[in-house]
Amino acid sequence: MRGDDLQGGVGFNIAASMVAGRAQVGCFGGVIPDTIATRVAADLPPTAPLRELPRPDRRGVRSRAMGAGGLALARVAAQAMQFALFLYAARVLSTADFGVFSLAYAVIVGLTVLAEAGWREWVLCAIAPRQIDEAGGAALVTGAIIVAVGLGLLALGARLAINPALIMIAALLLPWIVARPLVSVQMGVLTRAGRLSHIAVVQWLCEVAGLLTGLALLHQGAGLAALAWAKLALLAVELFGYTLGAGRLGLALPGRKAARAMIGFSMHITAARVLTYLQGNLTTLVIGAVFSPALVGLYRAAMRLGGTAQEVIREPARMVGWSWLRTAMDQDITARAAGPGAPSRRLLAAAHQFFDLAVTVGAALLVVLAFEAGGVVQILLGARWTDAAGLVMLLSLGMIARLPQALAEPLFPLLGKAWLTRRLALLTSGTGLACFLIALPFGLTMVALADMVAAILMLGPLLLTLVIDGGLSARQVLRPFALALVSGLAVAALAGVLPPLGAAHGLVGVVLLARNGLALLIVFAGVQLVLRRTLPPRLPYPKEPL
Repeated sequence: MRGDDLQGGVGFNIAASMVAGRAQVGCFGGVIPDTIATRVAADLPPTAPLRELPRPDRRGVRSRAMGAGGLALARVAAQAMQFALFLYAARVLSTADFGVFSLAYAVIVGLTVLAEAGWREWVLCAIAPRQIDEAGGAALVTGAIIVAVGLGLLALGARLAINPALIMIAALLLPWIVARPLVSVQMGVLTRAGRLSHIAVVQWLCEVAGLLTGLALLHQGAGLAALAWAKLALLAVELFGYTLGAGRLGLALPGRKAARAMIGFSMHITAARVLTYLQGNLTTLVIGAVFSPALVGLYRAAMRLGGTAQEVIREPARMVGWSWLRTAMDQDITARAAGPGAPSRRLLAAAHQFFDLAVTVGAALLVVLAFEAGGVVQILLGARWTDAAGLVMLLSLGMIARLPQALAEPLFPLLGKAWLTRRLALLTSGTGLACFLIALPFGLTMVALADMVAAILMLGPLLLTLVIDGGLSARQVLRPFALALVSGLAVAALAGVLPPLGAAHGLVGVVLLARNGLALLIVFAGVQLVLRRTLPPRLPYPKEPL
């Protein structure tokens, strides 16, 4: 799992510098006092021009779909390769070894969350090329500072006689803290330029590098160090690939005013990501302390399968959302500079379309996973893991209620309301933790059910915030969920009459599982098509191209 897998990406305000004059115009055309442009000194000297990647004004459906599809396939391949490495490592390493590596990696990822701050979102929201270069410089500085903190923690651990293997693995992974923020910056540059296909290719290559490195070193008897070197090989290929696509790695030290602006920008982002990191790791640690190792294994397997589906949906949606809405916003600013108009119309029209698409596609995949959880667990993990099927079903249904986050992440920063992300993150963390603690004494099934309940409870405030603060239409926000609910009920009815896999395994089991899943997808899509033709949407804004 990468460092950004535990992060809830958020951003900040956007302002455009008019071609004539220094007036700063926000996304709605009015003057916004709290923006990147006003935080940074107006006469900041530029660096050498950044080699801007060509970004067409209007990207066609095919181009954007290929980028999103490539990211989805890259995520599927990543999960498959990580699972393959896990299976091979399980034959070589002990359970205790896996525990040591998991703990060391969790600590390193936590420190990396602090080092990454909000530099990727700063790049996405930047106005001038220098601000992009300053993000690279800031990423390098924060990485070095956090590495120093990590070295101090390792020295303290050695003095307290903590497991030497844990200290050794953590020390090997320290370069991750420096390099990962630079990877995030370069990913932001490519996302800003709409190079989603390039990101997908690099993710494929880096996962292959990590898999081959891990397998080779495990075969040579490197033990725990093999997993650490596999992570570092993955990161090295990822950084090189993104830098090659961006054309350069800009590193500029920000001045005092710019540094103050960047720190203020990153506070909301870092707070949200730290909360997300703590929420995920605290849940795992508490479950490990309360339940037996066998039950913890079941829950981790369910989280692994649900997390695979979530990654296939979340990462492409995040990239496409930023690219799509940013393009729409740029066109708004151009239109406002050319003459009078409402620059928010294009952005909000794109937001409505993206929300509908993200909820519909995400719900289709998660509903099918939920009702085919038994077959998925049986084919992938084996018959002895069948108790995890119910957990997978509950966790998958809960993920549907979290799909609107794919829109909230880019929309609020582009509207200049990034502080909403911290408020929503606090509310989400508090709700999830409360439900988790209430359900903990009643077993793992209730814990999974509590996760779904927490997601549903947070759906209301999230949608309300999108309507009130995001400017979306309440009817159009509720419509995708209503259609998905009806389609999901039809899928549930069909799943109840489809023949189970039984004792089928191997190729026969895969074929039967694919048949059932395809049938459920066809029913979901068919019901959606009928409902959308019967009840056409009443869009508050004209449709915008994808």
